[in-house]
Amino acid sequence: MNTGKAKPKKKNNRSIFYRISAWLHLWLGLASGIVIVIICLTGITWSFRDEIKDWLNPDLKVEYIPGKRMLNPGDLYEKGKALYPDQEVSFVWRPTGKAAMVGFGKRNTGFILFLDPYTGEIIRKPSFKKEFDFFEWTLRGHRFLWLPSEIGRPVINYSTFIFFITLLSGLVLWWPKKWTKAMRKQSFSVKWDAKTKRLNYDVHNVFGFYSMIILLVVAMTGMYYGLPWFNKFLYFTTSLGKKAPAERQELKNTAPYQPEKLPESIHLAWEDAVKKVDAKGYYLSVPKDSAETIGLFLYPSHRQFYNLQSFTYDRNTGEYLSNSSAHASSFEQADFAVKVQKLNYDLHVGSALGGIWGRILYFFITLIGASLPITGFLVWWFKKKKK
Repeated sequence: MNTGKAKPKKKNNRSIFYRISAWLHLWLGLASGIVIVIICLTGITWSFRDEIKDWLNPDLKVEYIPGKRMLNPGDLYEKGKALYPDQEVSFVWRPTGKAAMVGFGKRNTGFILFLDPYTGEIIRKPSFKKEFDFFEWTLRGHRFLWLPSEIGRPVINYSTFIFFITLLSGLVLWWPKKWTKAMRKQSFSVKWDAKTKRLNYDVHNVFGFYSMIILLVVAMTGMYYGLPWFNKFLYFTTSLGKKAPAERQELKNTAPYQPEKLPESIHLAWEDAVKKVDAKGYYLSVPKDSAETIGLFLYPSHRQFYNLQSFTYDRNTGEYLSNSSAHASSFEQADFAVKVQKLNYDLHVGSALGGIWGRILYFFITLIGASLPITGFLVWWFKKKKK
């Protein structure tokens, strides 16, 4: 029998901490959801760029040959200058497993000459046509949302920070109030034969829990690149209170730049560096003006970068210059805080967990990450619709 009296409001017996977590999870998730979907989808696309490019361009694939020495990048530099004397070489790059590249102009907007890293034979000449690069397009979306850097970068960086908070608050919401058998089953498994509302809730709740640790790692390593304050905080905590060293070393030699000596300096720099590292690939940055040095990065592993080593040399003499960057020392010799810095990229893309297999694992986990804002929105929508 209906007495006409309003039903008493259900008392919320959850803690303040839980209610704050629920509020943050809902509104921060709604505010950043679209950006997180874009970050996740563009990230997994970029992660497999090298494998896809190998498949599309088999002529540019040059495997590492154990025991055979690669040509000095100074030789490739001179070959590029001889072919295009009016163009400025900006880098010489031999990614592991690929042809060496002599780059002219800026890295993403110039043009590239492809050479065999062992023989110097020309594999492909530049077309000099402006071509659409799908992977560079996805990278711009991943870093800037296809917006100007000064606008898009902060949006991406702080959306990643928000995602980090929503993951932690999601764990609070997931945590069972009582660890009964029924609650454990609900928290750890999806009821696939349930109706749409319940199924969506289970997918969001259960998949979010299982993918949380890796998604937290992806978010933290992304913040390392985008948020200087987080970078400093991470180094401070992992080094037990130390201040992070400056990444760029000061030039010791300020003599006037002598471009005619650059090829010989590159030769000397390479001969010195390969005595210290057994490299499968390298990246050489060519000085653009009188204030820059020769930067040489050597890759001991295939498509893993935690153990790369960087070397800096004088542009006129090829003399080694001191370098205080994280990659100046070997991974084995680095302390724990520097090892965390060195591992950051490989942890971000998954290659730290078994190379290609780690990236495949990350592919599926990041797909779940992309789905969380969508299933989370539907959880909110169904509740709102019911009310």
